[in-house]
Amino acid sequence: MNEKELVKEIKKKAEERKIGFVKKVFTHFNLGSTKFEELWKDWWEKEAPPRMEVDFIFVFADFNDILMPGVEVKYFREKEKFYYGIEQTMAYSLFGFDSVVLWHIFDEKMENSVIEGYVKAIAEIMKGFDLPFVYFATKIYGDMKFEFFSPRQFYSSQRIDIENVLERMKEKCKEVRNPLLENEEVRKRKRVLKTILRIPV
Repeated sequence: MNEKELVKEIKKKAEERKIGFVKKVFTHFNLGSTKFEELWKDWWEKEAPPRMEVDFIFVFADFNDILMPGVEVKYFREKEKFYYGIEQTMAYSLFGFDSVVLWHIFDEKMENSVIEGYVKAIAEIMKGFDLPFVYFATKIYGDMKFEFFSPRQFYSSQRIDIENVLERMKEKCKEVRNPLLENEEVRKRKRVLKTILRIPV
């Protein structure tokens, strides 16, 4: 299974569970689509931001509102550069997501000690630069169960299902918000994005 297939499989599992707080799941959504650009220019008469594809957009119910994080997934089956995905994750914040998430998913064959090395390195960078995104690191097993390595508060050898993963993602996204939403231009992009996704503005 490659990364794109894994993302689709996770979406399928999430939708099969009919998770109450998960209102919608979008995968491989192109933020630079013709529709986005046309709507952006019609409303704001400016050039749209550069094209990007987001692995996941989750729409979480949050009391009387919704929480919409953009998620970058990197699937590791062998040793790769630990910082993969950081730049894409940070770039997502330009489009007005409520929160942005980097989710490193490790194949079950990878040694825990290697995974812990990745987690430690990312944690040092995030703390040192005070980076405003959520970092998830999980090992995935053949039965689509996940073992948590990061955030550290969820660290456990217990295997959990996708509902529990998304519950924890929602919890962390409520804590770590996109600071660029203080910018009116970014809030405009959020409104365009919600319109295209047919989410009540």
